[in-house]
Amino acid sequence: MHRGVRRFIHWLETHRDAEGVALERPARSEEVAQLEHQIGMPIPADLRLALSHFNGGSTPAGTLLPAGSGPGTIEAVLRELAGREDADFLDPELLLPFHRTLEGSLLAFDRSAGPVSDTWPIVDYDEESGEQRLVHRTFDGFCEKCVADWTAPDFELEFTLDSYLLQGQRHAEVEPDVASAHATVAHALRRSGRPEDAMESYLRAAACVPPLSWCAWEALKIAALLLRREEGFEAASRLASRAPQAAWARRETTPLRVAELVVMLAAGDPEPAPYVHLLDLLLEAAWGDQVAAVGALRATLKQGDPLPAPRPPESPSGLEPGSDPAASWALAEAAYHAGSLRDEHLLFEPQLAALGAIHPLGDLLRIRRDF
Repeated sequence: MHRGVRRFIHWLETHRDAEGVALERPARSEEVAQLEHQIGMPIPADLRLALSHFNGGSTPAGTLLPAGSGPGTIEAVLRELAGREDADFLDPELLLPFHRTLEGSLLAFDRSAGPVSDTWPIVDYDEESGEQRLVHRTFDGFCEKCVADWTAPDFELEFTLDSYLLQGQRHAEVEPDVASAHATVAHALRRSGRPEDAMESYLRAAACVPPLSWCAWEALKIAALLLRREEGFEAASRLASRAPQAAWARRETTPLRVAELVVMLAAGDPEPAPYVHLLDLLLEAAWGDQVAAVGALRATLKQGDPLPAPRPPESPSGLEPGSDPAASWALAEAAYHAGSLRDEHLLFEPQLAALGAIHPLGDLLRIRRDF
């Protein structure tokens, strides 16, 4: 038995009377066998072991689904999932749900990852959108993360930005190769007013396999605002990697937007060739009207001509800086703290350019924004 699973079982069995804990009787061997017969393959050995101690029940992390038949069982939820996905219940690559989180999503084994059940990773599946993301490399990692949270000093304290950061850091320590753990840390650090640390965590999330592609875009925006060329170049290189057009939706940006930030990073660098190469890759990736726009940026950068202003954001911030720099900066601070002034506005909104010439707009990223 893996250490995380052993600790998970021990903690729950020694906290049966704790708030949020309500464990069912152990699963009978025929219930587990029936489940495996229904899905046509063995379930992971660690899950089978946990079911042998308690066949489902409530935990501080959510609800473990039981083996057996009837509503709320693994088999029943799997059938619901098959219907929602318009898939065959016997499809060997259909997700295998085993846990419902406190937020209402499902944790499920990704059976498409391979024929050996003990190597299946765990994804978080949103039943409304159908979106799924890898959240644990193994069931043991899920168990280890649960126990790390349940035994932490902040376990029973009110949920805050600081506790959210600690949860992410614990996950990243348990599973350092899982992108969602680093993305949680990055988001918390960003709201904490620590942009450099957030940028590093976003880059870690973008470097995992599989990556969270949008994290490279978040890192690039921070790097551009702070004029961090090295980190910005790394983020832009990941975004410029060859991929089908549909992949840009997962990156949450476009080749043109990335190109605009690449030329911002290149401004003042005596060696523009590496940036020109990135623009070559982005030009190959561009489509529609973006092709001419990226091509123009490339030509301008290569020739050393003054760079054009980027296109304004699709949704303006509504912030109108006045003639008083101090008052305008105070307005910008309040708008950023409230969330109406976002990174895209700081990078692309023309009316903020004058304010940025007086006070680095990247300093706004150091404002703490609690939940």
